Amino acid sequence: MTSTLERLDAAAAGFRRRLVLLEPGDAERPTPCSGWRARELIDHAVGVVELVGNLVGTPIAEGATDGDVARFDAAVASLHAKVADPGLGATVVESPFGPMALKQLVSSVVVHDLLVHTWDLARATGGDEHLDPALVTHTYAAMTPFDEVLRSHGFADKVPVEEDADEQTRLLCFLGRRP
Repeated sequence: MTSTLERLDAAAAGFRRRLVLLEPGDAERPTPCSGWRARELIDHAVGVVELVGNLVGTPIAEGATDGDVARFDAAVASLHAKVADPGLGATVVESPFGPMALKQLVSSVVVHDLLVHTWDLARATGGDEHLDPALVTHTYAAMTPFDEVLRSHGFADKVPVEEDADEQTRLLCFLGRRP
């Protein structure tokens, strides 16, 4: 998995798989994100995709879809098309981490956000917590150099990790989760 589009599609597919399996009442379950129930986590994850997708080109119409899955699918399709467009994908936008091309923002923020919140949603609802190993490797390698920056943006403190832990466990502990 080498391209931003491949990573976006894989991260979105993982999150979507957990989203479609939600049962009535799951939205009220607490998540590993302090103070968030599954509803807030879903709204955040979908909202990040919408927010980034709305930074360039035609914005996604608010309220254009009913239901979490339809809203997520519309947001991902719009963002995918924008990243696939060479002009839009290269457009420099403002981000919490400074100016960067849309394509870079998707690879550096959206993919990581979806991946981690896939685990959070699975943990909250008793779903499959296994994450795509290639995305875990990419995310862990990309995020660890920014330890201080992440903590200054409100990320949870790291959790101690066993020396022989697998890479997914290392990533989750780096991000303050307790697998």
